[in-house]
Amino acid sequence: MVSDIGGELDLTGLRRVYGRPGHRLFYALVCRNARHWGWTEPGQSKWRCWRAQRRLEGVLGRKLALKSGSRVLDAGSGSGVVARQLAARFGLRITGVDVLDFHVREARRLSALAALEDRTDFFWGDYHELDYPDGSFDGIYSMETLCHAYDPARALAEFHRLLRPGGRLVLLGPVALPPSEMPAEKRALLDPYLDAMALVGAKRYDSGSLGGLITGAGFRIEEELDASAYYRPTTEALYAYFRLPYAVLRRFGRTEQWLGLRSTVEMYQLRDHIAWLVHTAVKP
Repeated sequence: MVSDIGGELDLTGLRRVYGRPGHRLFYALVCRNARHWGWTEPGQSKWRCWRAQRRLEGVLGRKLALKSGSRVLDAGSGSGVVARQLAARFGLRITGVDVLDFHVREARRLSALAALEDRTDFFWGDYHELDYPDGSFDGIYSMETLCHAYDPARALAEFHRLLRPGGRLVLLGPVALPPSEMPAEKRALLDPYLDAMALVGAKRYDSGSLGGLITGAGFRIEEELDASAYYRPTTEALYAYFRLPYAVLRRFGRTEQWLGLRSTVEMYQLRDHIAWLVHTAVKP
């Protein structure tokens, strides 16, 4: 599924999603301020989700495969957890951009506490169009944020412009299977969730079309990895942790304040119809 229809930034929708106290509390307490899933290898415990998140950040750093000191754009940086991990563990210099002002403030505060201000910078910005010269970055990544892009093709074209020749792009995140592979009743469950979470990008591509969007922007894909088996243990652990608390919230009709819990419980029913993909690409 590919949509050629553009769009515009829905800042109100994103603030509704990420600004709600319950949602922010979920990320702070459960995910230690990260906004992404985790990576679990065979034989590793699925129950310590924060460790799985650190492993996923390690996967990203290795896929970027850039030397220490390289300049990297974090497209949709949230509170800067990923940026700080890549700066500390791989020696990268990260510029994070996010459209939510409270994310930018939080990222700056946490980087100051971690004494990483010299290797991480955070700014307000819409990654569909950024005020940086061509070829400004050695690498760019999106950690589960392209799904929010109101025009994924335009965002990828901007990533291509911002990368130097030979620069590297890594995209990580959940992608729905094509409509032909998803039963109608599963799609009926997915679509309201995508709307509630302002996941407009996820409605404009699927696992069968995302690669074409990447090459259409001028990239050469090095690897298209279906990493679903590594992501699924986090899905299973979070569902086990929160299905009963979420059932109580539903009984009292208070689920709208707890979208993070909705992600872990309601979307569990779609675990066989969502692929977790890692794309590694190069600007020729």
